[in-house]
Amino acid sequence: MKSATWIAYAARALVVRFWDLAKKADSLDILLILLGYILMHITFLLLFSRSRKLGSNFWLPLAILTSSLLALLLALPIAMSLKIPIDPVALTEALPFLVCTVGFDKPVRLARAVFTHPHLTTPVGPGGAMKPAPKIITESFANSKVGGLREVCALAALILGLDCVLLCTYLSAVLGIMIECLGSFLYMHCVS
Repeated sequence: MKSATWIAYAARALVVRFWDLAKKADSLDILLILLGYILMHITFLLLFSRSRKLGSNFWLPLAILTSSLLALLLALPIAMSLKIPIDPVALTEALPFLVCTVGFDKPVRLARAVFTHPHLTTPVGPGGAMKPAPKIITESFANSKVGGLREVCALAALILGLDCVLLCTYLSAVLGIMIECLGSFLYMHCVS
């Protein structure tokens, strides 16, 4: 088999399996899965609308989505090594519920705490130096009241744990870059 043709065969097998399951499934099951996907898309819309309120139309939601996607992609091999059975069909059925379970509230709350920090745009001290971005982010972690993680299932628990690690590392780095860009933008407008 050529390197790209196996993907087509796997996709075809997955579609055929879905079709067979859909023909045998209860209409209530299909309705619940459809409702789950609708709720998942509402969660995405809420992420974008809350990010717009913080002043970011694209980069903050993109960083939050990639952080959560990376948490899912890292959780899958860990779940397999822990012998947690993962069926691709069951995963696609459970995906909207995993998205709603993990949610995007914690990263948005952290971003809100960072962007509303009192020393984000005002200088600190007599020299007029700005507070460093890592200091602002760690102070915002302490004041953001990001709640605890609750496991609904084993995969959701892994995703939540990895999402928390990525929140403290990946998303904090992106927020640091956004703070530096904002500082440069403000400096250019103040100078000119």
